[in-house]
Amino acid sequence: MPKLLPVSTLICLALILVGINRGFDVSDEGFYVLLAHPFQENQSGIFNYDLFFKLFYQFTGIHFGIVGLRILRLLSYGLGAFALAVFYRNVGSENQLSPKIFLLSLLGLFAGYGFLPASLSYNHLSVVLAAFWLALISSQGFVWKKCLCIGLLIALLVYVKVTTALLIGVLTLGIWVFEKRLNGKALLSLIIPFFALEVLFFSTLGQSAIFRLQEGLAVQTARADYHWWTLIKHTAVGGFWCLLVFGNAFLVFRMIKKPIFQALLVLPSFLLVFFLTRVTEEWNHFFLLSAAVVWALLFAQSRFSQLASQAQVWTLLLLVFPFVLHLGSNVYWLRIGIHYLVFWILAWLIWEKNQGLQVGKWVNYGLAGASLVWVFNGLWWHPFEQKELWKNTESWEYMPGKTILLTPDQLFSLEKLQTEVGEEEEVLAAYRISGIPFLLGKTLPKSPGFWDQEQLSYFFPKGDDGKVILYHPIQDLPDHFSNDHIIINSWE
Repeated sequence: MPKLLPVSTLICLALILVGINRGFDVSDEGFYVLLAHPFQENQSGIFNYDLFFKLFYQFTGIHFGIVGLRILRLLSYGLGAFALAVFYRNVGSENQLSPKIFLLSLLGLFAGYGFLPASLSYNHLSVVLAAFWLALISSQGFVWKKCLCIGLLIALLVYVKVTTALLIGVLTLGIWVFEKRLNGKALLSLIIPFFALEVLFFSTLGQSAIFRLQEGLAVQTARADYHWWTLIKHTAVGGFWCLLVFGNAFLVFRMIKKPIFQALLVLPSFLLVFFLTRVTEEWNHFFLLSAAVVWALLFAQSRFSQLASQAQVWTLLLLVFPFVLHLGSNVYWLRIGIHYLVFWILAWLIWEKNQGLQVGKWVNYGLAGASLVWVFNGLWWHPFEQKELWKNTESWEYMPGKTILLTPDQLFSLEKLQTEVGEEEEVLAAYRISGIPFLLGKTLPKSPGFWDQEQLSYFFPKGDDGKVILYHPIQDLPDHFSNDHIIINSWE
């Protein structure tokens, strides 16, 4: 195993751990931490994994704060890397787990730090659960216990991201039909775990995902950015641009043999697509488009038909897996696809093993370097919706015994807001600033996040009922709301 892999992993871990108590994004991360808050309401929720945190608190009294959720995310990535190493062992019919594959998988998962905040969220949970699904579905045998475990994973995904649960459920059935193993007992194994969890939550918390989703899906799809066609477009557009880069590179690699001429033809078109698709200040899609070039190189240098039949199935599955996991997200695939890059990396390694290519060493070098860029840029230099992490130097206690380092300006703003808000236990925050009430030790009424006017109108059809409102004026408040609110112009 190349020494650069453990070295890169250790540096990434150090960057993550040193920054684990610094900085906070009040938009998305505010939503994540409130989902883990045991006293936060989540009416009509489409993300319902908060039920697990509420149940855990009821039995243990433990409340995960910002640092706790960041540690959970890091631990979940370690477990996900282990699951992917098991998957690779199963596919390659190897006798033992490969430390190299574990480290490559971990570094690939670290790509997730390149975009969005550092705390645990449905994005990270869906990737890790998908990794365990791959480990199970690729294992030998077809026993009742294995089917139940797969059913449990799909059940967990219902609470994390329901669209992913449905698609992976369909993939599971498709694989079992292909293997001629689908029967009534197998179907029951997919259903029983979910209903067992629903009974558990309803009997202990009086809440369940089914009742929430009945209203939640209707509320969510009523929002302009969650229309079904819009969600499909967010995924399809990413696939289109990747396919465009792939097609051009494939033709060049097939028709031209000299590397210098290949580079001269591929690079300009690649950069053109990169700049055309750079709709924000982020540039993580550079790696996704680069990955499309790697796919083109593999298809051009060797024949897919020469792969073993089992390797063909797994390679194709891993090729489409990032799009499967993304479907249902209201963020363009080229922005968030970096979270799913690890599955393409595994596909390349499977292809290399079957064809005896030399792509492996380039994956080692490239991933070791890229992971350092992802973690440093995504956590420290350009953290999501925040200033540079090293500017967070002042300690703020947002709950008894729970602190986070913030910038001096943020600390000043919070101290002022603390006086204005007073002793209210619930504070309404609109829009996309759920984290500010959380830092003040408050919760939000009815939902952990309000993102637009339509959502706010649905939950408060009669107005604000005199509640204290923190208002970030990116959109007007509904007409029936009062003018008595605290304006939050900026937070960074």
